[in-house]
Amino acid sequence: MEGGETLDAFAGKISGMAARYVGLGSTLEDSAMVKKLLDSVPDRLYANVTGMKQFCDVNSMPSEEALGRLKAFEERLRRRGQAGGEWADGELMYTAAQWQARQRR
Repeated sequence: MEGGETLDAFAGKISGMAARYVGLGSTLEDSAMVKKLLDSVPDRLYANVTGMKQFCDVNSMPSEEALGRLKAFEERLRRRGQAGGEWADGELMYTAAQWQARQRR
């Protein structure tokens, strides 16, 4: 999954791949689609992926459920304002050196 790509666009690519499998006379099971989806999400969604792998049976999970869980997590991140390294109050996170320099002023 590319950095600026949406989850819906990437899920469309995986669905297109499943359609090509059918055209070749084979099938791409939901478990394989879920594995491909979870293995290729960006780092900002990694916490959700680990939670899903730990607490859900991803081998029997439908791909729509996995996509829905990822989209819900991404929406929560967006609402809290933490995507892109910002806190909800709009202040950026500082490194230790930046914080010390700011405290000296």
